[in-house]
This record gives sequence, structure tokens and C-alpha cells, in this order.
Amino acid sequence: MPHQPHQPHPPRQNSSPRLLVPDVARGMALLGIALANVCTAWIMNDGNGPDAYFGGVDSLADKIYVVFAAMFIHVRGLPMFSTLLGFGVGLIAMSLWRRGFPLLRAQAVLAKRYGFLALFGVLHCLFLFSGDIMILYGAMGMLIALLLSLTDKLLMRVAYGLCALLVVSGIGMGIGAAFIDTSEFDVSGFSAADSYWELLGEQAIMVGAQLMSIPLTGAMVLPVMLVGFVWARRGTLAGGHHRELWAWTLVAVAIILFLGLPWGLSTIGVLDPALADPLNAANSCIGMLTGPGIVAAATLALEPLQRRGARPWFLWPLIALGKRSMTGYVLQSVFFLALVYPFTLNIGPEFSAAGQATLAAGVWLATLIIACVLEAAGKPGPFEWVHRRLSYGKTMRPELGAASNPGPSAPTHPPAVPGLPSAPPTAPHPGLGHAGPHPGAAQPGSGPSAPQRPEAG
Repeated sequence: MPHQPHQPHPPRQNSSPRLLVPDVARGMALLGIALANVCTAWIMNDGNGPDAYFGGVDSLADKIYVVFAAMFIHVRGLPMFSTLLGFGVGLIAMSLWRRGFPLLRAQAVLAKRYGFLALFGVLHCLFLFSGDIMILYGAMGMLIALLLSLTDKLLMRVAYGLCALLVVSGIGMGIGAAFIDTSEFDVSGFSAADSYWELLGEQAIMVGAQLMSIPLTGAMVLPVMLVGFVWARRGTLAGGHHRELWAWTLVAVAIILFLGLPWGLSTIGVLDPALADPLNAANSCIGMLTGPGIVAAATLALEPLQRRGARPWFLWPLIALGKRSMTGYVLQSVFFLALVYPFTLNIGPEFSAAGQATLAAGVWLATLIIACVLEAAGKPGPFEWVHRRLSYGKTMRPELGAASNPGPSAPTHPPAVPGLPSAPPTAPHPGLGHAGPHPGAAQPGSGPSAPQRPEAG
């Protein structure tokens, strides 16, 4: 790496408040994940109608919840979390860039971090929950590490191309579902295990299935992860960029109104029930595009608070959980495992849609309370702590090392936009992809790799 002329450090300024959006959005996304998983992965519902996907409809409360879930829950929390995972990768990459890490060293840091995330996912899938998402996220994090040298413009073109493919695939799946009779399909998947040892056997199979399906499932989450990654490099969520944020917000609103709403109404019989399965199939792909849109909407809504540096009391619990999202996610599995299986408490299979949703909300609330206790005590989430320790060693942050950094380190600049640094080093280090600051845009970099930051994935 070529030497750079030494630049004096500017005077220290008071650190600006951390970004609200990632933590708040992660906290809310965990609620969406719990509500979606309870009826599609934890409690396997019998029934031939489209309402079985939601847990069954027995009452007016069930009908109201089904419409709400079709609009705001199913394939909403997952794409939100995926977008934020990409955002976290981008923050770490920018932090490494600002600190003078060469390309290969930065890629190695990211590969190690997200390799451990994938390993956590394997253990989580085997021992707790076959629907684990950390395996996929770890694999995609390692893939994005290979793309650090690509420009924002090229990455967004790839993301938009893959988004278009998702739309085409969703339309194709919707048309296919309209002509395939799914009434004889068993939506329950695996039969409920009668013991934990049986469950381990089933979930060992699922570990292999998850690993083999990464190319397919990765193609679904990679587009929104790349959007989040570029947003981190551009400082999109730190303020400004309203045109892009509004565009994504409108995309999410369109999907919610013109896909989610008719899906819910057809499921409860207000519209032709024959539309429910095709709309469900279409939503499984097209719904992924709501991820950046919901994050964008949250950014616009929270921007006035961010500008003032305000932390309202009603956001404090969500922030606490968002900082500990990995712990919150794993604890969901611990609670659901203890609640829903025949060999545990066996609570939930007798409930219909609204009852199962109440159970899921209770599980999320329990994780929220635990996160609040940890926040009040000033303690990190235990899984975040272990992940950081394994990824970075005793210092709990990436270290360049004297042998890897013969030249002077790039100076650190004080933040000019809440939560983000004001500028990159005087001359970018070759190969880390971000060719330079966009005019008027803050450059993220003090993100999750800094000691005071939460885990990003």
C-alpha cells in the first residue's frame, strides 16, 4: 500500500449521537420475524384453505389479523433485516477503509466475522430452529466481502437487476400457482417430533438442506443486502437523500396495498379465495422489495429526532433490542422451543391466527424485556459479545497490525452528520471500492466495528 503524507488531526469534537434507524428497525423487524415464523415454521398448521398459512381463521379477530399480516408481516421483517445486514457490512467496510486496511486484509476481517456468523447459524439450526437465517446471512456477508472493490454505481446496477428478477420470478410463481391445485399439499412440512432427539435428526437434515439452498435463497436476499451495503457507503440513512428514500418508500407502499391487501382479503373470503395462493406465491419474491422501503420510511420518520439528537422513551426499548438483535433472535428460538412442541409445553397448536400471533408477540416482548435489562445494566448481548470476541480477538475490534501497515495510518475525522464520520482519509486506499465521497454526502465508517457500536449482523 503506498505511503500517504501525514495529515494533522483536526480538533476533537463531541461525538454525535448514533443513528436511530438501524437499531429501531432491527427491533421492529424481530417482531415481524416472530409473527411470521410462529405460523409458518414453529406451529405447523393443518388445513387445506389459504387461511392455514396464517394459522387458521375462526373469528373476526382472526380475519382482521390475517389482513394485517398479509400487508405488514409476511416477507416484511426478513427483507428489512436483510437490508440492515447489508448496511452493517457496509459500515464495517467503511470503518476498515478509514483506518487504512488494505483490500485483502479488509476482506479477511469481513470473511472471518461473517464466517463465524454462518457457524452460529449452523449450531442454531441444528439445536434450536431449522428455519435459521444466520447461515444465509453469513454466506452473503462473505460474498459481499469479495465485492469491496466494486463501485457503488455498479453494485446498485447489480442490485436493481436482481430486484427486477425477483419481480419477474414473483409474477411467474403467481401465474404458476393459479394453475396448480395446491389443495392436496401438506403445509405442515415435517411432522411434529415426539422428542428432542427426533427434532435433532430432522434439523440435522435441514442444516444440509440450508447449505445446499444458499444459491437460491441467496439470490433472494442479495439484492436488498446490496442496497443496504451501498446506503452505508453513501451515508444515505444519515440525512438527505430524500428522493431515493421516498422512491423506496413508495415501492413498499405499492406492494403492501396492491399485493398484500388483496392477498389478505382473498384469504378471508372478501375477494375470490382462488386469488390467495397466487398472491402468496408472488409475495414470496416481490415482497422482498419492501425491505429497503420500510427502512427508508423509518429513516424519513425518525429524521427529525435524529437531527435533534433525541432519544424518546418509547423508542428506548426498541433501541435496546436492536443493539442486541442476534441475542433477541436466538432467544426467540429458545422460547418457542420451550413452548410449542409436543415434548415441551405444547402451547399454540390449538390456537388460530390471532392466538398464535399473541403467542409470538409475547415471545418478542420477553426478548424486549431482557434487552432492556441488559441496556440498563450497560451490558452487551451475550451472543453479540461472543461473536465479536471470536471475530476480532481480545481487543474486540479489527486490528491492522504493524506488519500489515508499514505506512502511516489514515487520520480520523470528526463526525459532521449524526452517527457518521465527515469524510474518508485524504486519499482512499486502493481497492476498497469506494472511489471517494459523493458530493455533499457523509461517509459512514464509525459503525458496528467500533467498540461502542452494536453488532451489525
